[in-house]
Amino acid sequence: MNESVWSPLKISVYRSFWICAFLSNLGTWIQDVAASWVMTHLSMSPLIVSLLSFTGSLPVLFLSIPSGYVSDLGHRRKVLLFAQGLMFSAAGLLAYLVWQEKVTEVSLLGLSLVMGIGFALTNPAFQSVLTDLVPTPMQAQAVLVYYMGINITRVLGPTLGGGILSGFGPSAAFLVNSFSFLGLILFFWKWPVKENLTEKKNIKIAESDWKPLLSLHNMKLWVEIFCVTFFASSLWALYPTRGRIEMQLSSLQYGSLLGFLGLGACISAILSEKIMQPHRTQKSLAGSYVIYAVGILLLGLAPGYLYVCAAMFFAGIGWLVLSTLMNMSSRQITGASQLKATMLGVFMAVFYAGMALGAITWGAVARIGSTSLALIVAATGLSLIGFYKGLKELVPGKN
Repeated sequence: MNESVWSPLKISVYRSFWICAFLSNLGTWIQDVAASWVMTHLSMSPLIVSLLSFTGSLPVLFLSIPSGYVSDLGHRRKVLLFAQGLMFSAAGLLAYLVWQEKVTEVSLLGLSLVMGIGFALTNPAFQSVLTDLVPTPMQAQAVLVYYMGINITRVLGPTLGGGILSGFGPSAAFLVNSFSFLGLILFFWKWPVKENLTEKKNIKIAESDWKPLLSLHNMKLWVEIFCVTFFASSLWALYPTRGRIEMQLSSLQYGSLLGFLGLGACISAILSEKIMQPHRTQKSLAGSYVIYAVGILLLGLAPGYLYVCAAMFFAGIGWLVLSTLMNMSSRQITGASQLKATMLGVFMAVFYAGMALGAITWGAVARIGSTSLALIVAATGLSLIGFYKGLKELVPGKN
């Protein structure tokens, strides 16, 4: 049990999966920079810009639970291949439209929606595959190593995205993202699926399998996740308006913002063995909410580029902890249920319901008032949740 946190990478099939997922996530962050850059050139409205985040998150609300259930019935490989192919095609089409200078607000939002559909279909099955590739004692490490990879790409991807934007234009960034899906498509095409997961006749879902989804304890978890992501979404929805439109950052400066967020996340990853110990989960979550709220507040008040970088850095520290621990909490409540992908689908639906509703809400608040006002209100809401949760952990008998 004292093995390095990186020990899952010693297993060849997990290592191949991790490398393919790393490249795919790298492409996604490159595209995120390019998509928000293009949208801020098409529209100056913070509400329209925030719709980019909204359309990417909305499909998860409606499709992640059905996708998880279908995956639990033994169709994970088919779901994953279809979803990855869909995102490959959407990114390629977006690259073509931008190259031909035919992209519009509607087409960009529409293809963002298609990418969101692919993401929604992929994630429940993808997350269940993640832990199937390693022995049970390594599952928590496998999840953490995967999230470490994501956060390394958060540093590299936006920086590369900014460089690609400057040197080759946004169409090249979308094309790179399209190619980045090929590794996972090849992996899932060749992946040796376990027989007991693919023989549908042997899979019988009992009433007891559904109980973890609807218990009072877990309903409280879903409410907390929704409220936190609702406030947290403000940063993702409004940083393009804050950086690109209000501060007129260059493409390299703009691309570096997500890089600083990823750098903060990497700091959390380095300290993860202390921060993310099971007995500290609730305290670590409370602290992450407050730290992320500090990042949102700094973004709202930042007078210049360096202050925005600091805001994104603090947000990154909080984001890795809250997203990883929420994911792990959702995994742990499945117990002996066979509906593991479905449970992860519920987690994704709740998480992105908060992100989608929050994105459109904070975009509207920014349009009526200002981006600074929206970010300050969101930071206040999230910090109150963090302080309340922290006090509950400190007061005996309140848990």
